[in-house]
Amino acid sequence: MFLRAFLRPLALALLLHGVASGSSATTDDPLTAESPWLLHDPGFPVVVRVAPFGDAAWTPSAAAPLRIPSTLLNLTVELPHLRNLSDVHVSIALFQQLSGGDVKVLADTQVAHAASYRLDVRHVSGRIALRAYVEGSIGQLPESADASADVKARAFFVRPIELAPSDAEYHLCGLDSSDDSSGDSSTSSDVGQVHTFPPVSMPRSMCRQFTMDGRVPVRQWYFDDQTDADQSYAARSREYIETLVARARAREQFYYGATDAYLYEALRKYPIADQHVLIIGSTTPWYESVCIAHGAASCTTIDYNQLRYEHPQIRTLTLAEFAAASGSHRRHFDAILSISSFEHDGLGRYGDPLSPDADLAAMRTALQYANPAGSATRLFLAVPVGPDCVVWNAQRIYGPLRLPLLVEPWTLVDSFGFQKSDFTAPFTIGHQPVFVLEPPPTAAAGTGSSRSAEAAGGGAAATERSEL
Repeated sequence: MFLRAFLRPLALALLLHGVASGSSATTDDPLTAESPWLLHDPGFPVVVRVAPFGDAAWTPSAAAPLRIPSTLLNLTVELPHLRNLSDVHVSIALFQQLSGGDVKVLADTQVAHAASYRLDVRHVSGRIALRAYVEGSIGQLPESADASADVKARAFFVRPIELAPSDAEYHLCGLDSSDDSSGDSSTSSDVGQVHTFPPVSMPRSMCRQFTMDGRVPVRQWYFDDQTDADQSYAARSREYIETLVARARAREQFYYGATDAYLYEALRKYPIADQHVLIIGSTTPWYESVCIAHGAASCTTIDYNQLRYEHPQIRTLTLAEFAAASGSHRRHFDAILSISSFEHDGLGRYGDPLSPDADLAAMRTALQYANPAGSATRLFLAVPVGPDCVVWNAQRIYGPLRLPLLVEPWTLVDSFGFQKSDFTAPFTIGHQPVFVLEPPPTAAAGTGSSRSAEAAGGGAAATERSEL
């Protein structure tokens, strides 16, 4: 239905344009259809294809919509070999149907012809329609007796697309010579490697580590937040941040929706007024604004990428800057926020090195930023929760296998939005409860980890009891 809504009126408009201007390549049969998605003038058999960028293993289908597990699309436009073809331009547009039948134009641009185009749709999800309109001039050959003017040759492609993760698959690791069967991630040459582009597929040599010996399924859902990082992390002015602070004071929800509601409840119960807060991972100063709205004295934000937040209560540092600048800034904090951050670590999406256990290492490292004993630091942690899954390279989803390992170095104090039934709920990438944790008591350092694992693991009911 979505395709027909675009195809019929737009194809009709092209036909009418050709008749009115007299510029079609032929007057006998203005357009020829050779696929459900493509119309072209006779003698101008353009071939247009869309696929996930860089994924050689992906297999196209005739389904409508076409499901693509990537936020980077590769659009190829193959022209016929005509000696007299010139001045070819391609118009590329993306549409999304809204509730109520309205249509939103997501992008619309005209470019000179190229063999392929890389389309970044990371801020779009769900069903869209991709339109490519190709137009060129066909001139008369020197030996032709027809002295008429050049004619326009046109092709029109529309394809409905579903941008969504692939189905879950269990990997049989270690059954191929290219798989790492040792179980020791340190033996893999891929570990710690930073790639020019984030790897489209999980390296087979790291299969056992990422899937916990094949027990965790894998879905494909590809992002590249590394290549255009300078454009992705634009400077944010004080005026912009103050508007976010006002929204946070009004308890509005931002990108992560219900997670913000859980965090508001957590901060009401565990106040951060006059506290110095460390925020681990950020793409926009929303959670810095939430902390300022709740009376925080200052926010220090660390991230893989260079952030530019212009506000007197916010300081931003890259991870490398934070590690190197000893003594020049605060090293211990009253509160730590990590909202939708650790699940990305080690997958390469943000330009970070590949590392199967980078999320677990990050949780252990966070303990170093806690206040010394006697002044407890609280960690407010939000990660996706559901059946265990690696969604390559978007994120991990934490279930009964991985979540206990993640929280193990800390003592679980409370949770908001978490239920034991989350572990068996239908697949979703967006359910992120908020967990409140503290460092294990100094006197019980040897037992704090095991108690925390018991609370979040097979005994997830202990987490539920902490909410009563």
